Amino acid sequence: MRVAIGADHGGFELKRELMAALTKKGFEVADMGTYTPDSVDYPDIAAIVAFEVAKGNYPMGILIDGAGNGSAISANKIKGIRAAVCNNLFMASSAREHNDANILVLGAAQTAFALALQIAETFLNQPFGGGRHERRLNKIKKLEDANQKDIEKYTAPPKKLITGDDVRIASKEKISVIYYEKGAIVTDMAKELSFDLNVRLVQR
Repeated sequence: MRVAIGADHGGFELKRELMAALTKKGFEVADMGTYTPDSVDYPDIAAIVAFEVAKGNYPMGILIDGAGNGSAISANKIKGIRAAVCNNLFMASSAREHNDANILVLGAAQTAFALALQIAETFLNQPFGGGRHERRLNKIKKLEDANQKDIEKYTAPPKKLITGDDVRIASKEKISVIYYEKGAIVTDMAKELSFDLNVRLVQR
């Protein structure tokens, strides 16, 4: 498997160790920087790795900085990227099986080399589970294309009354959730149509 790896100065040494170990284990690892321990900005490195993965040049990526959060936040701004900070084997396995994450993010300040290697191997070898996870992943992909109008749909105030027409309109406008307040009236027709049209009715 081809893997793009990058790190800021905080993850420079761990990156070198991981590259050597993963290469010995048969992975084709491409170094995307940084190439010295001099200070660099993690968003710059995260962007390089994220774009390489998003373009399909590499199926997987690894990012390393001090804590991991900054690189993950940066990479996840790129459409098609699902970067996950993983501090243990369970998180690495779950990120791949449940979320189809395509970039592993490590925090060098809190992850020793031996554990980091185990996490990386788990992440790179764990397949996506599909099934119910595929449905949820598709909803994440829709959020990538969300505009302000879509955001307003998700943050609309809860309704005091939900009728069958409300559910039909929501389905037509591809709104997957209708929120209602405590004590609201939800008609039987609304409940029936919510199942038929796959529109969730959620109290908020």
